[in-house]
Amino acid sequence: MRRLTLEAIQTIDAIARTGSFSAASASLHKVPSTISYNVGKLEEQMNIVFLSATGRMWR
Repeated sequence: MRRLTLEAIQTIDAIARTGSFSAASASLHKVPSTISYNVGKLEEQMNIVFLSATGRMWR
């Protein structure tokens, strides 16, 4: 069974709270590419899509 790390949960939470990878990266003191990479790896590992891009908004 795959487990979510605290970092993964914090990343997804920050994106949900702030509404963007950019704002989430600022709140977590990380560069946006790190956030994007972590989300991509998490989606790949869990075989699901957490977020999908629709224009400028993330859902």
